[in-house]
Amino acid sequence: MKKNTHSEIIPRLYMKLLPIQIILVIIGGLNAIIDNAFASNLIGPGAMAITGLFNPVSNFLNALNVLIFSGAQVLCGKYLGKRMAERTKSIFSLDMITIVIISLILTGVCETIPGILSTALGARDAMVSDLSLYIRGFAIGLPFFCLGTQFTAFLQLEHQEKRSYISIVMMFFLNAFFNWLFIAVFRLGMFGLGLSTSIGNICFFFIQALYYFSGRSVLKFNPASILVSDLKDILINGLPGAASQLCLFIRGIIINRIIRNFVGADGLSAFSAIGAFGCIYWAVPAGVTSAVIVLGSVYVGEEDKDGLKELMKTFLLRGVTIVLTVSVCLSALCIPFTNFFFHDPAAPVYHMTMMGFLLFPLSSPVSAFVVGFSNYYHCQYHETIVRIISVLDGLVGVCLFAILLVPQIGMNGIWIAQILGGFLSVIALFTFVTFYNKKFPFSMDTMMCFPKGFGVPDENRIDLSVHSIDDVINISRSVWAFCESHQIEKRKQNCAALCVEELAGNIVKHGFTESVRENSLSPDRVPPARFEEAATECGRAHHRKNHHLDIRVSFVGGDIIISLKDDCVAFNPTEAAGLFDPEDVTHNIGLRIATKISKSMTYQNTFGLNILRIVI
Repeated sequence: MKKNTHSEIIPRLYMKLLPIQIILVIIGGLNAIIDNAFASNLIGPGAMAITGLFNPVSNFLNALNVLIFSGAQVLCGKYLGKRMAERTKSIFSLDMITIVIISLILTGVCETIPGILSTALGARDAMVSDLSLYIRGFAIGLPFFCLGTQFTAFLQLEHQEKRSYISIVMMFFLNAFFNWLFIAVFRLGMFGLGLSTSIGNICFFFIQALYYFSGRSVLKFNPASILVSDLKDILINGLPGAASQLCLFIRGIIINRIIRNFVGADGLSAFSAIGAFGCIYWAVPAGVTSAVIVLGSVYVGEEDKDGLKELMKTFLLRGVTIVLTVSVCLSALCIPFTNFFFHDPAAPVYHMTMMGFLLFPLSSPVSAFVVGFSNYYHCQYHETIVRIISVLDGLVGVCLFAILLVPQIGMNGIWIAQILGGFLSVIALFTFVTFYNKKFPFSMDTMMCFPKGFGVPDENRIDLSVHSIDDVINISRSVWAFCESHQIEKRKQNCAALCVEELAGNIVKHGFTESVRENSLSPDRVPPARFEEAATECGRAHHRKNHHLDIRVSFVGGDIIISLKDDCVAFNPTEAAGLFDPEDVTHNIGLRIATKISKSMTYQNTFGLNILRIVI
């Protein structure tokens, strides 16, 4: 046992969330890469300019999806942190209905007035009809894309990330196959290009939706549980993330016009190529920063200062390092990426694209740093700096430098503007923190900008980490000493110490082992009299896995609050409490005591993390 100053659960949980958060951003990019590759190789280089003009629409759809699912994620995280599981289900139902209505409206607009949309996006002459065909083909699958994206976000809570991975692989494969079929075989041109994306999006939706249709999901669609007033909270909480995407939408239109006026069609094609891979570039930074808001909302709900500090340290040491490494690797691949779209090194578009692939990724680490802290401040309701960062990083900084540089140095001005815009946002971030704390942020505590009165004071809590059964032996002494220092009555001291020791011992004994089937110890599958025996046999039968258990004991308002978090296989001890053998009162004595004397005992499994909270 050791004092839990640097929890090992948070880094593990953060790294576990990264893949799915990256995938949420990369989905549209995968389709864009496929579409651009088939457009340039089977239709012609000019088709790249068409898809480039459509890129702002992709940013708009990303803004819409982020607005809904990130707002819902923040609310779900805070409700889970406050042990309000039913409210989470209500948010899920409202999320689904909202995205269906909005996406159907957008589909109707795209199918009805594609020509007007094409002109608004900057298309001229023959480009208008080609872009209109692409929009009509794409719009068919638009509702399925939006719903599928929402499912991907919620499946994290269900611990069903593998299903999302499968759906994305199938979407990728079907889009490529039907692009070839519709363009090379049936000669459907730009309409076929958009239609193949729709088919991939439909498959992406159904593979994930099947889990919710199966009835096995924790989150169930229940219109009767919806509170319409929650929509306002979803939009407010999702606005900062959506604002960034909306700024990218506006920025895309502005940059397209700057390129068209000062560089020409080759510049639009180069920008389209970078835009396709740009979703891949930004997927990693967006993933490491989105993980901050997902986990941060939970720890803000718990008012866990140490958890939040550990989260941001993990973000800086692991997340930003990953972004930096990926950025350097992507820059090194500038020539192979260029050859993916264009094959003549002597062509001006080839050189423009190569320089974009070389320079564009270098803006990612700076932007990731800024957006990561912006997401954290959003969890803490520091909305002013969040809005400023969204506008600076997503719109003003890049456009300002592009207007200044492109007329002088051409397309390279676009790539350099990306980097300079990020540094402008860094200045704004540190200016905010300095004014908030009235001093320059030389430490992590200063950067966190905790609101006054946030969290349990250090002297009123004790945090411990347990790694083995040996740690459990002395755990009651620390809890006893903590309770005694607060002059808590002897009965409560005894109960708290024994309760923590017994529960921690059970988690180490039965949870720090890897079960073959997740629900093999489910109470409805094992008779009550055999439950403990089955749990013990499970521990003997399977190999040890490196798990962690974090314990916090707090003294708040005269109550002792015990919180246990572990990353073992999901197990609800509040359900197991009904399986006690009445003839053996020594079995699971800690859980018996907790059940008998606690004011409340709640359990939830969040992102694969078991969280048990007992109030004595």
